[in-house]
Amino acid sequence: MVFENFYEGKRHRLFIAIPVVLFIAFMFVIFVWPTVPAGIDLSGGTLIVIRSETPIDAEELSELLSQNFDLLDLKVSSVTGPSGTGVNVQFAGNQTLLSAKASVELANSLLASNPAAALQEATAAVSILAPFLEKTVLPSEPEVAVAQADLYFIEADQTFNQEMQQLIVQNFNLGSEVAFQKKEVSPTLGATFWQTAFNVAIMGGILIIIVIFVFFRKIIPSIAVISAAIFDVAGALALMAVFGIPLSLSSIPALLMLIGYSVDTDIMLTTRVLQRKEGTPEKRASDSMSTGLTMTGTTMAALATMIVIAYMNQIYIIFEIATVILFGLLADLVSTWLMNAEILLWYAKRKNKKSGVF
Repeated sequence: MVFENFYEGKRHRLFIAIPVVLFIAFMFVIFVWPTVPAGIDLSGGTLIVIRSETPIDAEELSELLSQNFDLLDLKVSSVTGPSGTGVNVQFAGNQTLLSAKASVELANSLLASNPAAALQEATAAVSILAPFLEKTVLPSEPEVAVAQADLYFIEADQTFNQEMQQLIVQNFNLGSEVAFQKKEVSPTLGATFWQTAFNVAIMGGILIIIVIFVFFRKIIPSIAVISAAIFDVAGALALMAVFGIPLSLSSIPALLMLIGYSVDTDIMLTTRVLQRKEGTPEKRASDSMSTGLTMTGTTMAALATMIVIAYMNQIYIIFEIATVILFGLLADLVSTWLMNAEILLWYAKRKNKKSGVF
């Protein structure tokens, strides 16, 4: 057996230093640099997916859009696969439209209490929107003016999208063989999604902790399993930050699924080391490693296949889910066999000394 003597001797006790150092590095990457990007599902913004048979240079497109439109947090990335080429354009919003929207919303809120101020805000909004409008005539009645300002904003937003698409098509000579797909999430809705996802993640984590404590009924083994799960999630988030995979409504469920995969191998290891009696704790841990690596390796191979197929066919939700889980399983190799196993071996020896078994 390849791992038969992995935990023999005293040198293996130094293994636990590896996950400690890695965890500190994970925290730096997640919270300091480069940090985990937030997807538009949670932060709000616009994502435009462009697919064309003609290649589009991402840097050139980014410069083109920056020069012609006042876009906030603009990010342009290339996509290439057997099914075609294209780019993803993501931005927080158009500064002109955002300013006008703020004035329109303020006008609506002031309409009942201060009609004159509402009319003034509606007029200001239409003035801001003028570059995207053919006419900017507002009636003098506040209620009608505010309603007309709402309509003007919708028209300006449509004009902005049309001008952007036309500019891209003309500049890169894309012709008719091009497809645009737009996804837009308001900052308010994004904040709601984030709060909901956060609450679900917290509840899921609490329930998993309760199940682990009920199953083992021992503090240290339970803490070891939970610590390994936390390490795996941190590892997945750190690699997401490194590779620019955003935290979104598809990656958050993947992180929760990851905890389930992580707990499987940790429960198997804990059960074999603490509840079985044949051989030494080190021998039982080594036997568990062989089984656990087979389990994890099989799952990783399936995930790698999903990633390749999803990337080739540009199925981004499946790609993100599979990639996040794969990142976590890579971290799980470290947390289970270099951290959790060491804690369990220390606990088993401590327990045997108290009971007089050596």
